[in-house]
Amino acid sequence: MAQAKQTPQTIENPAPESDTALGFAWLRTLSPSNALVAALTLLAVVWGGTWLYDRLTNVYVLDARIASDMLLLSSRVPGWIVAVPVTEAGLVTQGNTLLQIDDRAATARLGELQAGVHVLDAEIETFNARINVATQRTDSHIDAAAAKLEAALSEQTASKGDLEIALAEWQRAEPLRERNLLSQQEFEADRNTFRNAEQAARRRDAEVASTRADLAEAESERAEVTVLEAGLLRLRNERNQAVLQLAQARTQLDYHTIDSPIDGVIDELFIDSGEYVAAGQRVLMMHDPQKIWVKANIKETDLRHVSIGDEVEVVVDAYPDSTRTGSVVRIGAAARSQFALLPNPNPSGNFTKTTQRIETKIELLEPDSRLKPGMMVEVKIPRKQ
Repeated sequence: MAQAKQTPQTIENPAPESDTALGFAWLRTLSPSNALVAALTLLAVVWGGTWLYDRLTNVYVLDARIASDMLLLSSRVPGWIVAVPVTEAGLVTQGNTLLQIDDRAATARLGELQAGVHVLDAEIETFNARINVATQRTDSHIDAAAAKLEAALSEQTASKGDLEIALAEWQRAEPLRERNLLSQQEFEADRNTFRNAEQAARRRDAEVASTRADLAEAESERAEVTVLEAGLLRLRNERNQAVLQLAQARTQLDYHTIDSPIDGVIDELFIDSGEYVAAGQRVLMMHDPQKIWVKANIKETDLRHVSIGDEVEVVVDAYPDSTRTGSVVRIGAAARSQFALLPNPNPSGNFTKTTQRIETKIELLEPDSRLKPGMMVEVKIPRKQ
């Protein structure tokens, strides 16, 4: 059987396809699952590269906290609590009464000391009056005695002059009498005149001595004034001491009322009305919500990339949708391990090396009253090369 003759066919070479067409052709060969895996891989690579770059160019602290000055108030005096007009989480202003301790004993003590001061004031007035009277009496006695003495001295001088004259006349009359130039009567008259002058002079001397004694006695009365002045000084010292005790009693009375030292919020009350507190016992804790900051413990290996004044991004865990701006205002001078209650000196030399932390204070540029001490925050600080 004769075979049919086949006509050879000419096979033309296909036209080369473009790169784009090849790409789309390659995509058409991928299954949907492979395409999803490829896309996720690409996204993971981009995200990982971005994350790695961000970590290499910034310092992160994930365990930072909101901090504030926590005031722990204590009682300075013992006593029973009679009133607690504040509550936890309550806002107070400076000067508001936070706590009232029974002050009846302190009030009575204050009244007693005030009465004691009044008694001393009265005694001081009495001593002043006595001193004035004694001074006036003494001065008058001294003046009178001095005047008498002056008069006696004057009379003494005059009597001495009379005595000298009488003595001269008598001495002149005696030789005249011997020569019978003077009568017996005249002689006796001159002699009597001399004797009278002599007696008068002696009386004047006695009067001078007496007036001198009176002046000395009057001057001795000044000792009474000196004694009264010493008593007055003692009373004034007692009054000064009583005034100091009175001031201390007022202070003790004021201690029975505890007022708020700041505008703040009550964080915790440790006592209730009706309880007894001892001196030094803590009663409450409070802080100022307007004065808060971020406390971050930065690794020592990152410390060289941080300096005071650096701008900081802060994200509060409670409000993650907003980023706050802050500034580094203080870098600690020692690692936190130095303040541990049980430090580890490691005398044996065997230890596990642990990266230490340095406390850093970050001040928020825009304080938020919603932020409360202890809240967790995340801190981001651009690295400095």
